[in-house]
Amino acid sequence: MNIRRQIGLNLRRLRVARNISQQKIALDVDMSLSYLSNIERGKANLSVSLLGRIADVLGVLPVEFLAPVSAKDVLAKNLKRGRNVHHQGRRSPKTRKR
Repeated sequence: MNIRRQIGLNLRRLRVARNISQQKIALDVDMSLSYLSNIERGKANLSVSLLGRIADVLGVLPVEFLAPVSAKDVLAKNLKRGRNVHHQGRRSPKTRKR
C-alpha cells in the first residue's frame, strides 16, 4: 500500500473515532480544508511537522498514522457538516419549489 494512502486512511480512522470534523482539524492546524481532504485520500504529501500538529489535535502519537490498515477497516460514515457549511442538498430544477 502507498504510504500516503496508509497515512490518510489512519488519519480518517482516528478522526472519525474521535468525532472530529475535517474543518476543526484544518482550523486547529492552520491548513486548508481541501489540503486535509487530499491528505486523507492519499493524494497529497505532508511534512513530518504537519503530521505532528495533526497528531496533537487528535491526541495521538504520530506513529499511529503508520499502523497497518485496510480501506475496509475505515468506516465509511461521514460526520455532520461544520456549522459554516450552508449546503442543504440540491434539488433538481423540476422539483424546486417556487
